[in-house]
Amino acid sequence: MKKATLTKIIGSALAVALCVPILLNAPMVSSAAESSVSGNVPDDSVSGNVPDTPDTPDTPDTPDTPDTPDTPDTPDTPDTPDTPDTPDTDEPSGSGSSGSSSGQGTSNTASNAVSVAANHTVSVAGRNVASTVGGVYTATAVNGVAISTPVASVSAAAGLSQADIDAGTNVKFYVCNSYNKETKKALSDVAAAAGKNIAAYVNFDLYTISKAGVVTSVKNTSEPVTLTVGLPARIAKGENTVSLLCIDKDGKTVILEDTDTDPRTVTVNTTVFGAFAVIY
Repeated sequence: MKKATLTKIIGSALAVALCVPILLNAPMVSSAAESSVSGNVPDDSVSGNVPDTPDTPDTPDTPDTPDTPDTPDTPDTPDTPDTPDTPDTDEPSGSGSSGSSSGQGTSNTASNAVSVAANHTVSVAGRNVASTVGGVYTATAVNGVAISTPVASVSAAAGLSQADIDAGTNVKFYVCNSYNKETKKALSDVAAAAGKNIAAYVNFDLYTISKAGVVTSVKNTSEPVTLTVGLPARIAKGENTVSLLCIDKDGKTVILEDTDTDPRTVTVNTTVFGAFAVIY
């Protein structure tokens, strides 16, 4: 064998002998493993192109608990209304007036007001008479009352014109027991000064009422109006001289004398309306 060829063979064997220990200490890495660390790994697994994980949204703030509304104040308890004065009981009671178109109306008491139309029959001292002026009759201190002056004359004396009447305004009479203490005291003082006793206190009130409901009190009439009043039983006797006492709007005392002869009634002609006392 040639020397050069022998030298190549010896060199190759020596190279193999040197590489074997190195390979034993560093095993071969598979191509698959290499791909896991090589530059061929997909960029999106390790590069900056990996999509950002979206931020976890902030937990919304818990809304404030609304304020508890104030408890409304408890309203004040309303004052208890004053108890009205109990009417005086010193007035003697009478049978009162009644009214109906047939003359058979119910008995008039303080709790049973009788509405009377013009020219309807009322009871005065047990006698049925027509009262020319309608209204409300509630007096129990006397034994009935009626107006006998024609209603047209009363209307004119109260200041109503024919135009007023045509427009629906009419005149009304209201009779009731009188409970005003000051008025009663004034009437009592006048009666005492005249040496008279008082049998009853009564209001004889006259009004005009329009169709629209406007009410006007008539304190004085321009002409006398005739009233007939049934007397309480205890003074309905012939030995008593009975009159009506009133105080006019100017504060003057007016005594109205009886014009009839029936001991059960007193009939007067008056231009004054308001509070009266039956005196004897």
